[in-house]
Amino acid sequence: MSKDEVTIELPGVPKRRGRPPTGQAMSSAERKAAQRQRLLDEGKASLTVNVSLEVIEALRKHVQFKDEDQGDAVDRILRSYLLRKR
Repeated sequence: MSKDEVTIELPGVPKRRGRPPTGQAMSSAERKAAQRQRLLDEGKASLTVNVSLEVIEALRKHVQFKDEDQGDAVDRILRSYLLRKR
């Protein structure tokens, strides 16, 4: 990156730290809405459930053994159980 040789520092104004603002920042609600839209575009949705610690530990072990994402593992397990032909 080239150093700016023309602009001088203003006296009495401290140099700001960090990344400069772009003016394009989204609110938390806008970010979450965009995330939900991306999931919908992929044919997915978010699901929050409460399960026993025993199930969580079994899922952790399964995911580690199969080397896959937790969401993909849960999707595959539920799909095989709920969408199987009867």
